[in-house]
Amino acid sequence: MLIIEVADSTISYDREVKSPLYASVDIPEMWLFDVNKKAIEGYSQPSASGYKQINRYEKNDKLSILAFPDVTFTWEDLF
Repeated sequence: MLIIEVADSTISYDREVKSPLYASVDIPEMWLFDVNKKAIEGYSQPSASGYKQINRYEKNDKLSILAFPDVTFTWEDLF
């Protein structure tokens, strides 16, 4: 339902290699935590060529897992 990647030095690899692989096997959602920038990228709408939807979350933003939309987190909860 959801893949979570936490990266500091592998952010490019996670974004450019892992993300398209997850999308190609229909993982519905991926969150990529960039610990250096303290940002979360949310990827959804998988396709053979990668995720079609990418959202960036920062301080004061709210997130929810697509499979459980009633369960919400704040950026502060996750960082």
